[in-house]
Amino acid sequence: MILTSLDSTIYPVITGNRQLFVGTGTGPAVYNQTTGDILSVALTGFQIDGVWGPAVTADLKYIAIPAPIAIGEGGGWTLFWFSFVATAGATPTWVPLANNSVALATEQIQLTVIGLG
Repeated sequence: MILTSLDSTIYPVITGNRQLFVGTGTGPAVYNQTTGDILSVALTGFQIDGVWGPAVTADLKYIAIPAPIAIGEGGGWTLFWFSFVATAGATPTWVPLANNSVALATEQIQLTVIGLG
C-alpha cells in the first residue's frame, strides 16, 4: 500500500527530526498472508519509523493491523488484513484473510505514520 497525503499543503508536519504524515491508501490487488501488504509513503525517500493503527475500512468490513518487518530504524512496515465475521449466536470475530481470498484493491483506509523524509 502506498499512502498518499490527505493534504499536501500541510503534510508532512515536521516534529523535531521526524515528520508526521496522514494519508489514505487502497488495499493490494494481490494479498500475501505471509508478507502482508508492504507499506510505503508517496514521498521520495520517506522512512517509516512507526504507524498508528489499526485502521478500519469505512464500511467496517476489514481491518488492517500494522506490524514492523524488522525492529529498528528503517526496518519497514507491513499491514495484515482481517475480515469481520458475525454469525447468529456467536461472538463476532476478526478472521485473518487468506492469500488472494478477497479483492482489497477497492478497499481504502486512512493511516498516520511518523518517519524521516
